Amino acid sequence: MKILKSHNYVFMQNCNNSYKSVFKLKIFYLILLFLIFINNIVYSQNYWIKNPSPTSLILTEVYFINNNTGWIAGDSGAVFRTTDQGLNWIKQSTYVDNYILSIFFINENTGWAVSWDVFPDSGSFFGTIMLRTTNGGDNWDRSMFSDSNRFLKSVYFLDQMTGFAGGAPGGVFKTSDGGINWALTETDSASTFILPVENFKFLDSQTGYACGGFRDLAGSMWKTTNGGNLWKISIVGPEPLNDLYINNSNKLIAVGGDFEYGSSYVKTTNSGDNWIYDTLGIFGVSSSIDFRNKSEAWISVGQKFVYSLDTGNSWRSVFTPDSIRIEDLCFTDTSHGWAVGYNGYVLKYYNPSSVINNHIQSANPNTFVLEQNYPNPFNPKTIIRYQITEYSNVSLKVFDALGKEVVTLIKEKQNAGNYSVEFDTRMNQQGTDIPSGVYFYKLETDKFVQTKAMILLK
Repeated sequence: MKILKSHNYVFMQNCNNSYKSVFKLKIFYLILLFLIFINNIVYSQNYWIKNPSPTSLILTEVYFINNNTGWIAGDSGAVFRTTDQGLNWIKQSTYVDNYILSIFFINENTGWAVSWDVFPDSGSFFGTIMLRTTNGGDNWDRSMFSDSNRFLKSVYFLDQMTGFAGGAPGGVFKTSDGGINWALTETDSASTFILPVENFKFLDSQTGYACGGFRDLAGSMWKTTNGGNLWKISIVGPEPLNDLYINNSNKLIAVGGDFEYGSSYVKTTNSGDNWIYDTLGIFGVSSSIDFRNKSEAWISVGQKFVYSLDTGNSWRSVFTPDSIRIEDLCFTDTSHGWAVGYNGYVLKYYNPSSVINNHIQSANPNTFVLEQNYPNPFNPKTIIRYQITEYSNVSLKVFDALGKEVVTLIKEKQNAGNYSVEFDTRMNQQGTDIPSGVYFYKLETDKFVQTKAMILLK
């Protein structure tokens, strides 16, 4: 009996150990999934933030010519301009009642926009409205497009005189007098003439591309090599394409899709001689694409952003802030980007790594050490440890992801030694709590500067 009890005891111990092992394994996977989940949230919420907006109308277009000056446009002929990076917006009068479908500027003064003259109750279409400004949008000249049966959707200009417009039915129009007169250009295939043109991009004055297509029929790309006088069309996929980006003379990517089959894209590595079609695995329609740098691309897909860090070879998705529907996005450089959408949402992009780069200088880890905070992620407090090896002025500060100082933890002379400092988010300089997000702590001495990131999760 004793032996039996002993065996039972051993058996129970083995079971307990097995259960503990399984339990630990489950905890490990839960933590792993949690970190992946947190990474997605942080990437989404801390790269795009809500910017002050002048309207609650649906915004469909955003166009910036530099980091300071840009325009947003949308429902009811709404156009707003900023000259101070979106801190203030000035409403502009277009005398248009319907959506601004496309807006384009070549400098701070000269720009064009497209809308439709549609009677709101009956939906009767009376033609395309062409808008032009020579003073930054303070005044817009309005005229009706000569062909009242054309639903133009997009406008693009190479300079003050030469521009292109497209829409439905298909075909590309060109102007050589700043948009006063337009002429239909040649297309190499009459059989696909009906396919609408959605957007344009030019590599130079001679080489340009357009994208478009029709739902449940075809996605199409057009290419010109003679300044837009002749366009060669290619059927590249089953869904229409709404926007495109030219990486270089060989590489180009276009995005689109439909609500039944989801988002898709096409890309070429040989200047459009061949196209590769693929889906993004996201329901919804891709409305716009732009690259932040040579390898990082962003696409707006309804309530999600889809992004790639390897030039479009692989893609990930994150929800937009407040899961708002985004219609358009653009970047002016690697640190400045904009997106607009429903409820008047204006989102501003920022890159936390740029904050780190602004603070990091040369460091000698053999002399001074700044450790990773623990715990991380944390809530509501965490410990920051560092080591200095000689008497020095010491400063330890915390910054938010925009580079704004949150709190100064240490600012004094210290002897050589190991130190630990508690950062309590409930005790910042304003005496109020701070929100979840990515923060940075910077240690600076007479001979050492280093910055590290930490995550506050509530």
